[in-house]
Amino acid sequence: MKNIKLVLLTGAVLLTLISMTGCKKLLGLERQKDWHFQPEVLDPHINKTAWQFLKERALGADPNDTIFKMMYEGILYSGIDTNLYLQKNKTFIFLHNDAIFRLNKGKITNDCYFGYHLIGDPATTATKWEDYPKDSVKNWLLYLIADGDYTFGTVGPTPVETKTMLPEGADPNNPGSIIYFSIVNDQNMKFRINDFIGSGRNTQARTAGIIATNGPVHVVDRVVDYIEAD
Repeated sequence: MKNIKLVLLTGAVLLTLISMTGCKKLLGLERQKDWHFQPEVLDPHINKTAWQFLKERALGADPNDTIFKMMYEGILYSGIDTNLYLQKNKTFIFLHNDAIFRLNKGKITNDCYFGYHLIGDPATTATKWEDYPKDSVKNWLLYLIADGDYTFGTVGPTPVETKTMLPEGADPNNPGSIIYFSIVNDQNMKFRINDFIGSGRNTQARTAGIIATNGPVHVVDRVVDYIEAD
């Protein structure tokens, strides 16, 4: 009982010492000074065009930093006009390699392009761009370039509809060639694509809000498609 009283008395003395405003030291140790956190917002501007950014991260000397390599190969295979990636007032969706070809436990997943868009009869997964007609690859890439400037600050929780570079009528499931952008209304503020009412598939950006000199870039690591739920 005496030991318990001694502990309680010692604790009370320490609390009294700590609460004393004039006490700069406690048991010979300096009191911790107030520290105010100063938040820093990273500059999203990359000071280069979307096309330059894509090529740099596709053709880099470090194989671990060639995240757009498969997208770049698809661009070359499709024959799409690369000047489109230099146009201004556009929003660009860039494909991380995982959005095109991604394995899980040795099997290709159904949320990447090769795993979702099956080929042949019976249907099987693709392994390379050449498994698809050039026009189908080109149309998909055109769908990933939207008219207008859509990023943080210009998009809110309500999905915003806009046109893409995909010619109208090219996709029977999306005859208007439209795409939707929105931001999740929570503290994480994730950027979503095609998260509209009745959507059968929406994609969350892996990295969003990269500002190239000719428009914002949003990087995804899953397939992006316009699909209405059944």
